[in-house]
Amino acid sequence: MLKNKDLIEASVEPFNLFKKWYDLACKTEISDPNAMTISTILKNQPSSRVVLLKSYDEKGFVFYTNSNSKKGKSINYNPNVALNFHWKSQNRQIRIEGQTKILNNEVADLYFKTRPKESQIGAWASNQSHELILRSELIESIKKFKKKFKDMEIPRPRNWNGYIVKPQLIEFWQGMPFRLHDRVQYNFSKNNWHLKKLYP
Repeated sequence: MLKNKDLIEASVEPFNLFKKWYDLACKTEISDPNAMTISTILKNQPSSRVVLLKSYDEKGFVFYTNSNSKKGKSINYNPNVALNFHWKSQNRQIRIEGQTKILNNEVADLYFKTRPKESQIGAWASNQSHELILRSELIESIKKFKKKFKDMEIPRPRNWNGYIVKPQLIEFWQGMPFRLHDRVQYNFSKNNWHLKKLYP
């Protein structure tokens, strides 16, 4: 039996609803409530992987990565991406489609400084997405950069950047009994969000 209290409470724009769902997920998910799947396209081949949402506002959703990685190259080739949050504890998903842009250096520098030193070293040591013949090569690279940056502030690698996904579509999915799920979709056009319900 469907219960009205479980239906999505949609508002005129999607970010208040996103915040409500995200804040609840942060309280209920066992780990990484900010984990999101990002799908990119490179030469007509789609590819998906999980990254971590680091911040969001009405301008978009922010994550960081190596621009020389497969996802970085894919975004450079085609900035159109899709994001997906799945919170099993709430039986909810949020699906996002939009365009990706690189954040300015100042923003990326500030965030990089907040990362643990080991993660900062890792950003220098890892040739992300490229072939690794032996694990020992990575270990040696880590040792090299630890020595290089010993007793000093570690700068952000120029190829390690922040990205913001500006949404054009945001869909909220609430699981319901008998697969009669509740779906609300927002589409952005003519400087406004337009709301509609979808069949399950």
